Amino acid sequence: MKSQPKILIIGSTGKLGSTFLNFCIKKKFKIFAITGYKNKKKLNSQKNLYNIKKSFLLSDNIQENNFRKFLKLNLIDIIYFLDFGCYSIIYADIFLKKNNNSIIAIANKEMIIAGGNLLIDKIVSSNNKLIPLDSEHFSILNSNVENKNIKKIYITASGGPFYYNKEINLNKVNLKNVLSHPKWKMGVNNSIDSSNFVNKILEIYELSIIYKIGLDKIDFFISSEAYIHSVIINNDNVININCFDNNMLITLIKPLYDYYPNLSLPLKKNYLNPYKLNLEKFNDKRFKIYKYISTLKNLSHSEQISFMILNNIAQKKYLLSEIKYNNIIDYIMINLKKTKFKSNFKSFNDIINFINSIKHKYDKEI
Repeated sequence: MKSQPKILIIGSTGKLGSTFLNFCIKKKFKIFAITGYKNKKKLNSQKNLYNIKKSFLLSDNIQENNFRKFLKLNLIDIIYFLDFGCYSIIYADIFLKKNNNSIIAIANKEMIIAGGNLLIDKIVSSNNKLIPLDSEHFSILNSNVENKNIKKIYITASGGPFYYNKEINLNKVNLKNVLSHPKWKMGVNNSIDSSNFVNKILEIYELSIIYKIGLDKIDFFISSEAYIHSVIINNDNVININCFDNNMLITLIKPLYDYYPNLSLPLKKNYLNPYKLNLEKFNDKRFKIYKYISTLKNLSHSEQISFMILNNIAQKKYLLSEIKYNNIIDYIMINLKKTKFKSNFKSFNDIINFINSIKHKYDKEI
């Protein structure tokens, strides 16, 4: 067993961060440093309660600058990105210049989509290891997939609050309905994305980037029990079905295995219940994303980033009651056509500048 690792958690005050931090403390695993964004009270409470040496509130310019210096000066064994938003690729860039043979565990899909192949290639070339924490991408981790060896990969969606309620008129749902996910406890943004299936499009982009799989080979099924997370159809027609309980600790503790080989979570007694293995094709035309799936699977990297940013803008406008829930997709697709795209990005700064240019255009609207 290796010596106790130096662990950095970016986004410790969110739901995932809090869950993972509580688990580590119960197991008496030391945490080297944590960050939060605006929740200063909770960040300070975590630091004091768990005797963590360093904490940084990234919405504070001075502390954010100190965090950058911290990344430049310290070697980290495991870095967790449990935050939200594209800008963490800047922290990843600093980290990758300093560290090798470390584990980079990412639950931040915006960061992966924004970073694209540039991020994945830098992780590989610096001899670091990526562990994706989203359940769908995590479920494929042990499969050693290569684009040339597979026919199709399906990730799964639970259906959110509306898919199995066929009588619901999506023009009449309220925010409470939208945020009432039947299987997962998530933040507001992820809950909205889950309810209208935007999250599946983003996760398709994410999977394509992480595993270098063509978008034409990726699709999704509906799995009501949120137990099957991916299905891989290989060229030899062997089909792999990857399942595990909808418990995010399963993915969160994976980076710790090299250091704590006896670490595991118990299997539930009914883990092979056939009822949990039901799948169905997404075919509900009530959801406006349905008619755009083919279009969205043909977007370039910069177009994918634009789709993601426009979705964030549409969410804000919805939460401010400036657009209706069922107009989120319309807003994205209309404005996607108006966006100027880049052919390629040579650096993370190029990506950030592109993202800022899109946000700047719509700042006055929000």
